[in-house]
Amino acid sequence: MHFSVGKDVALPESAGAGNVSIAGLQHPLPLALHQGMAYIARPDGMEIASGYRKAAPVLIRPKHEPLATMDDLGVMVGSNPARRPVIAESKGKTLALSSVITQVPGSGTTKGHHEVELLVVDTDTSARAWSARIPLGEMEYTLDVDAEDTEVVGLYGDTVALYAQGRLFGVNVDSHQKVWTARGTYAPGVVLAAGRLVALRDHADGDRRPVGLDPTDGTQKWAIDGISAETLNAASPNTVIVGGYLTSEDSREGSVLLEAASSKRIETYDETMTTSNCAYDGRSTTICTGADSVAAYNNQTGKERWTLPDKSNNRVAPDVTLVRAGLIYGTTENGPVILDSTTGADKEDNPGIAPYFTDGYIGIALTKSDQTVRAYRIEN
Repeated sequence: MHFSVGKDVALPESAGAGNVSIAGLQHPLPLALHQGMAYIARPDGMEIASGYRKAAPVLIRPKHEPLATMDDLGVMVGSNPARRPVIAESKGKTLALSSVITQVPGSGTTKGHHEVELLVVDTDTSARAWSARIPLGEMEYTLDVDAEDTEVVGLYGDTVALYAQGRLFGVNVDSHQKVWTARGTYAPGVVLAAGRLVALRDHADGDRRPVGLDPTDGTQKWAIDGISAETLNAASPNTVIVGGYLTSEDSREGSVLLEAASSKRIETYDETMTTSNCAYDGRSTTICTGADSVAAYNNQTGKERWTLPDKSNNRVAPDVTLVRAGLIYGTTENGPVILDSTTGADKEDNPGIAPYFTDGYIGIALTKSDQTVRAYRIEN
């Protein structure tokens, strides 16, 4: 709960490029942490940097030319298509996984084409462990999907679930080959929970519907026609929250808490509830944030535990940066603060920083002076 502000280390420019403005963080940073090392997804590869000391970062590049590079991002906020890598255990090793869309050149009468390359790094050596490349066909119609859109959804058993240009694929960790392609096209932000890939699939009506897929073969296990879905968040290891237009009841805006394995509806919320941006605390609570508000829900029943602001006790809602291990990190006009996620009570009012990420070794935050992304050591 305490971070040293005197031993900070600047991360590479790729950590914040296209996501940070003068006003601060505007989009999630494309990085993941493991034992004090930062794994940063870039539109043209993966960069590995130490959060403990100044050292030259390691850059892992794809085989072919990426569709976008760091130089293409410029100063426009939201221009970075890279998404956070996934840290996962496989075959006794801890791996960092990310993906890149590349352009394969044509030859003779053969046309060039796009492919997605899965980059897999061994965290013990900071070197490429293996990679897999999947050719992509012509882009089909999808809502709000760009040619550079790709992300690793997660690892389930021996299969890596991979999203690229609105499609979902499975890659085997032993053969390093694609083993399935899911039918249809999907929105970014697929969730792996309770042995299911929960996704928002494009529908013939022009909207999106929640579906649950088997991550081992990509087959559909359930679908819900009663929701015109707009948002999808993981609520716990076993549940998800889907927001949108609820058409099966009284045709209204709202959200539903679902069991990921079966699609069983646990709770329904109306549009006044804060369920648009949610995160699991790693214990028993789902924290959802909105405009100047924070709400906590029991992740088993979906019932509300507490909300902020609380005018009766003269308490405001923090601007939440991270939810992790039973804690809520954020800021108020008084500076960084840490709350207990179960009760909502202040737990620490002088943590040093409000991290966007922490792994028990370092925390990642922005400097006040120039909004650069830096790593701060944890103090015991």
